[in-house]
Amino acid sequence: MNEKKFVHWRKFSKLTLWSSAPLLLACLLSGCGHMRVGASSTPIQPIQLGVNTPSSITPSVGDVSNIYAQAVPSICTITSVHQNHTSDNEPTEDIGTGFIIDNQGDIATNDHVIAGSETVLVAIGSQTYQGRVLGTDKLDDLAIVRIPTHIYRPLSLGTATDLRPGQNVIAIGNPFQLTDTVTSGIISGLHRSMPSIGQREMNNLIQTDAPINPGNSGGPLLNANGQVIGINTMIVSPVKGSIGIGFAIPIDRLKKVMPDLLSGKQVKYPWIGITGYTVTPILAQHYHLPAPYGVLVIQVLKNGPAAQAGLRGIHKTDSANLSNAELITAVNGKAVHSVSELTSTISEYRIGQKIYLTVFENKRAQNIPLILGTFPEDE
Repeated sequence: MNEKKFVHWRKFSKLTLWSSAPLLLACLLSGCGHMRVGASSTPIQPIQLGVNTPSSITPSVGDVSNIYAQAVPSICTITSVHQNHTSDNEPTEDIGTGFIIDNQGDIATNDHVIAGSETVLVAIGSQTYQGRVLGTDKLDDLAIVRIPTHIYRPLSLGTATDLRPGQNVIAIGNPFQLTDTVTSGIISGLHRSMPSIGQREMNNLIQTDAPINPGNSGGPLLNANGQVIGINTMIVSPVKGSIGIGFAIPIDRLKKVMPDLLSGKQVKYPWIGITGYTVTPILAQHYHLPAPYGVLVIQVLKNGPAAQAGLRGIHKTDSANLSNAELITAVNGKAVHSVSELTSTISEYRIGQKIYLTVFENKRAQNIPLILGTFPEDE
């Protein structure tokens, strides 16, 4: 019998909350990055789970039931078959979720659901099809799979731009092979950041307490009008199951890259080529930084856009006097308070476009011109 497993979020190293500025500096200079995003007395890891009218009215049980009935015919189970190179040579199957997005048989899911698969099987209704992967976006964990039929109705794609914490949401997926499972909850938070791959974060994630579990990967997060506002992608939990902290990729991100995914083009992102750390008022006070917010430039990658613009990062010889370090506080005059804000702001511009970074160095601000590069595939 084939081994089956449910798709989990990429396992990252132990999440850490820096409790003191000296410890922070020591870790930064020894190579720890800004990708550490949380803390607990118990190590907690992100686990990859296998335009709309705002909803301010709490849906009743009947409303959830109606939304479910309308949406579930468009939800599918995605099984990714991998060749097992162990002694028994039996293939393994990863199980996730997807949903119909157009009238051409195209299905949205997570990249990690289908990554490395030799065969992708899509079960929807009573039918099973062999899917073809059209395109993937590994950095933002998105993928589109096509099946050879046009008979299924697409879900309505909404927007996450006008969401508010406390609004009601519904998740549908296939946790633990329990197909078409529906759960409900609220939006717990917005603009969350979690690690992606390399020196990058996934930003502006939707946080929800709607129970999401392994196998929900790639399934829709719906608003009270039945529109897709996000794609469920990960949870934070000390166990391999939900404790009410789940995250979804805003559907707007899929809509932005959909033309590239459908055409099989590589999704490219603008890049400045630094490793940075978010400055807080406490950190700024401790190290006498010139601003209580922004991004401290820790490392400048060789031959990257920032290096070509003249940024140098922190050298170990400078570590005793961070007050003279480079601190980015704005992009084209727009203030950036954190690494996630800097990444999000940079993504609004085009590769090859000139921008101006407001950078404090030796406590003096200057506007430094920089030509945006392309985020390298191997980062």
